[in-house]
Amino acid sequence: MRRDRDCHSCKSRNIKCDLNRPSCSQCLEANITCGGYPQRVIWAADRLAKDSHAIVPSAAPASASGPASSLASPSASSSSSNATKVSKRQRRESKSKLSDGNALSPEQDLIKTPTSDAAAPKSESPVLELRHMPATDQNSFITSLIAFYQHIISSDGSAADHGHYLSSEAVGLISKLHDLMKARIEGRLAGPFAGGDMWDSIDTARHRLAALIGLNEALEAANPFAFLGIAAFAVLEVCDSPFGEWQRHLHGAKSLLDYHCADPPALEQLSHTVTGLTEIVARLVWWDTLGAIARGSKGLIFDDWHRQTLDQSIFKVVGCSADTFDLFSRVAKGEVATDALSCCILAMDQLAKIDTEESAWVLSANVNRCASAIAVLAQLEDTAHDHAQRAMNSAVERACQLISRMTPSSIYYIHVAVSAYLTGMHATSTRQCQILRAYWHHCNHAGVQRYPDGLAKCEERWRARGLTGRVE
Repeated sequence: MRRDRDCHSCKSRNIKCDLNRPSCSQCLEANITCGGYPQRVIWAADRLAKDSHAIVPSAAPASASGPASSLASPSASSSSSNATKVSKRQRRESKSKLSDGNALSPEQDLIKTPTSDAAAPKSESPVLELRHMPATDQNSFITSLIAFYQHIISSDGSAADHGHYLSSEAVGLISKLHDLMKARIEGRLAGPFAGGDMWDSIDTARHRLAALIGLNEALEAANPFAFLGIAAFAVLEVCDSPFGEWQRHLHGAKSLLDYHCADPPALEQLSHTVTGLTEIVARLVWWDTLGAIARGSKGLIFDDWHRQTLDQSIFKVVGCSADTFDLFSRVAKGEVATDALSCCILAMDQLAKIDTEESAWVLSANVNRCASAIAVLAQLEDTAHDHAQRAMNSAVERACQLISRMTPSSIYYIHVAVSAYLTGMHATSTRQCQILRAYWHHCNHAGVQRYPDGLAKCEERWRARGLTGRVE
């Protein structure tokens, strides 16, 4: 058992220390002065040499089944060195950037500070380097999650900013999640096995099990820091599970959210304690809505007020306009009239808003507009109606044209997967199929594979329609 982080008093008395600050419980109960904790200082020159060999993540990890589908009942020392002072100032700056729940922008470099021995069990790799990530993945949610993990791991050992929820078990969970991400990224960067299949390494499986155990413990205690674990396994599920079947961990998140936050003020208050909570909820709501659209199901997991967490900052990240997301939500909830005339009006309204600008964000927003029109028209049982069929054909064709103009290195490329999927399911020509095959090819070869059966489901539909032409 590790004893190098125990306070000096407990170490001299040869008893286990619980690492509480400023005085551990054992010393308080024995009515003695806590001897303080060892301070680990790493000089900047040493860090630079290590950072040059940092791992470069290239995409979101894969899914795993976990305990997040249900929720059980809830039952520094100071140093005078200049290096430590600089480190603490950097941490305060990092906290101010993340305290409102927003992730660092892809262009910003993360504050890289050593793991505090006083704050958490030691992570195998305290910091993952993100600045050299492929452009496709710079806007991935995994980037934000890693930033949140590193912010907590690199804290100065004080739980004051996180409330009483940041127990040693909670920080241990964050450390395990960080190691899981590192192991998964390393394994996937090694490339696919023969036949193109991607499998987790033994090391990744070991870290996955450790993270699941830690998440289960956090859920049993209803610790809100479990949101960071649920978010991790949710993004894994989105990347590798059957396309659109992303509900498992969303149900767990909703249960935990209901326990702690009954309304927006409660969520805002908790977001000051749990790093990144607002963005985590927004991403889960996004997956809830887009997953329902991909499945063609009615009914959403999260409530209407949860969808208010999606603001302009999130829409800028996912490449979708607010009114388009609102239409997606209405379709998913079954609130859109299903008569041909109403559907055509809504669809043509979205198509009429397509912008002629060619910027990366506008192209992504335009693709999503076409997809929302397709989702509305797909509700009709009889799409053979002349007006509905023309509107559907127009939306599919425009979507294909826009997708073909998107650059595979665009940071929004991976975020139009659901739109490409809807377009593929309603394609009518081999040329459209070729454009969409190219999209899935680029999406799965830009870094790490994701969405394993998105194209397969489209191919099955195309074979049924006799669209068997293939890209040479």
